[in-house]
Amino acid sequence: MLLKESSVLRRLPAVIEEKQLLILDSLRFTIDIIDYNYENIENRILRISEGKENKEFPQLFHYVWSLLDNVRRFIMLYQVLATDNNYTLIEPIKYVNDSRNTYQHMEARIDESLIDNRQPFFGKLKWTYHDKLSCEAYRFMAISGILYGDPGKVDFVNFNEALTIENIYLETVDKKQKTEINISQLYLDFKGVVRDLEKGLEMKISEHNLELNNWTSRQDIIMKVKRTGLATFVGTLS
Repeated sequence: MLLKESSVLRRLPAVIEEKQLLILDSLRFTIDIIDYNYENIENRILRISEGKENKEFPQLFHYVWSLLDNVRRFIMLYQVLATDNNYTLIEPIKYVNDSRNTYQHMEARIDESLIDNRQPFFGKLKWTYHDKLSCEAYRFMAISGILYGDPGKVDFVNFNEALTIENIYLETVDKKQKTEINISQLYLDFKGVVRDLEKGLEMKISEHNLELNNWTSRQDIIMKVKRTGLATFVGTLS
């Protein structure tokens, strides 16, 4: 989990300006979405690698592209915040923009790149699986659709034997050439950005002697309404 229950982003001071509060809470929610996506990516490719799951590729590629989309959303939200560091905090993850923009403008890439490069619409996903029982390493490739011609070269990059899954790459297109983005590295870079964001907020809160707030009863809630003669609000469920 990227954000612990004790994270400052879950306990923002109630006295901060409303716009800042909204943006910071939206960043918190976006972080949780990204964390959820990456967890599902790793879990699904682990089950595929171990032969425990069939080819449920739409779900897998959904999580991958959703992760990229929400990292970009995090960047956009952060750039709305007032900051005194010229937004240097997000520099380590800004490279995500290229692959995400390719996806957003995919209709223009069909003739320009996808046909010429014989690439499936949602790309190819590659990863390294280390079988700890046999001490063997395998490189997997998941193709999002029909395989057109040569699947391409599979490189065995350096891997950490302590990890079961690593080096998750998405291969897609950027204009007239193939391009790859390291999803594993992006998640690690994003993790560092989140830690720096938390540290920066903690320092600001300490400097201004602000009190953290418990938002449990008002954050991520479910509202339940019972139908009577007139719709009547009954209460909230946390």
